[in-house]
Amino acid sequence: MRRRPVQNLSLKGHDLMEKKIMLTNSELINHMESKNITFDKMSKLDALHLLNTKNYYFKVASYRVNFSKDGNGKYNNLDFAYLSDLAVIDMHLRNYLLSLCLDIEHGIKLRLINYISNDIDEDGYSIVNDFKERYPSQFNQTLLYLKKNKYLNDMYEKYKENTPIWVFLETTTFGNLSMFVEFYNKRKKIKSINQISHHLKYCKNIRNACAHNTPLLVNLFSDKEFLSRPSAAVMSIAATMNIPNNQVHDLKINDLISTFYLHKKIQSKKMGEHKFEEGNALINRFNLNSEWYSDNPKLTTFLSILQKLVDYLND
Repeated sequence: MRRRPVQNLSLKGHDLMEKKIMLTNSELINHMESKNITFDKMSKLDALHLLNTKNYYFKVASYRVNFSKDGNGKYNNLDFAYLSDLAVIDMHLRNYLLSLCLDIEHGIKLRLINYISNDIDEDGYSIVNDFKERYPSQFNQTLLYLKKNKYLNDMYEKYKENTPIWVFLETTTFGNLSMFVEFYNKRKKIKSINQISHHLKYCKNIRNACAHNTPLLVNLFSDKEFLSRPSAAVMSIAATMNIPNNQVHDLKINDLISTFYLHKKIQSKKMGEHKFEEGNALINRFNLNSEWYSDNPKLTTFLSILQKLVDYLND
């Protein structure tokens, strides 16, 4: 039996809020059709098979925000195949960006280890203890991850009382790594570390979105993701990439600029060439059905910026 809408009191007042009815995939297809989403390039039967076996409605339907509506709330020129295609592209985009972030993470750890091990004022332990005193919850979180790691639990038992930098960096989260870089930057004031610290907080947003499979090709250039004052450092890097200033005000574009900048700064030229090739393969996938999006300024603008970001890796 179909559930009825349930009315609850809003937590912010006494306005009644109606919960949406949970629908079956077949009913969701009918709902999309009522919103003028067509099934010409992908049949209803194929769409149902996709929703039953490959992807779920909430994620696929999220890409509809890239398309305009008429005065009656019906979509203009939107086929279900477009949504399915964008979901696949977004998956490839997230995988690609996550690989960049993993390269960045590894490169930063390598650089920190080299700086600290060659510093006569550091013994590899005191810096971790100082970080622990400054950020106890972040340090304890790292040790807890190490303790719970089935493959590295012996390291926890060995180093839990006195943790060296090489053990701490091996197991810390990306967020805590970003905090440690900021901490180390204030401690040593090294120019290259300062540059990394500034951009890493933006790169972290991309890494977290990719790691948690959060759709990226949504809310592009919208008020929801408008950045009123991008940093001068990001604006300067954007200029070298030939990305217009007004596009840097988009939160995702801002974060992507920092991510590609860090990869080029930290990784080798050979790795940059490899990621350049992978990035162009991603763009080729984006262009596979380019005629579907040729009149969509949000998607075409994003693709244009992505091409500039990828080209930057091979400059």
